[in-house]
Amino acid sequence: MDRLTAGSVAGLASGIVVGTISQILHALGICRMCLVSIGGGMFLREMLGATAPLYWQLVGWATHLIISGLLGVFTVYILVLTGREYALWKGLLFGAAVWFLSIAFISPLAGYLPRNASPADFFIVLAYHLLFGALTAWLLVRYAKHALMRKIDST
Repeated sequence: MDRLTAGSVAGLASGIVVGTISQILHALGICRMCLVSIGGGMFLREMLGATAPLYWQLVGWATHLIISGLLGVFTVYILVLTGREYALWKGLLFGAAVWFLSIAFISPLAGYLPRNASPADFFIVLAYHLLFGALTAWLLVRYAKHALMRKIDST
């Protein structure tokens, strides 16, 4: 399996797990921020509400999974460049970095910050990103070892 495929598949698998957890916690009222609703709401500049039409929820899932696949590819190259050792820690660090960049830079620059979010909600979203990074790195090390090998030039 090549790096692009391995990263995309690992990112998609992790995105499905994290997106589902996010939707469940959002539906239960535990977290007011849902990654899928945020993804669908990017085009409306506000998080999708519970009454959002089904097609916006589908747009949210598509956006969430596309971003997850791309982040999975980034994770592959992080592990190729730095080695497979401590992959879970590297995944956690990458997840934290993505969370920080999205909360500190991307959302404010896009003019899109979730309303009525508590500090606890931001920490729950951090936990989603940490889980995504660790799970993606684990999947890559466990199932795509050949994609993580460096090619040695003989020149």
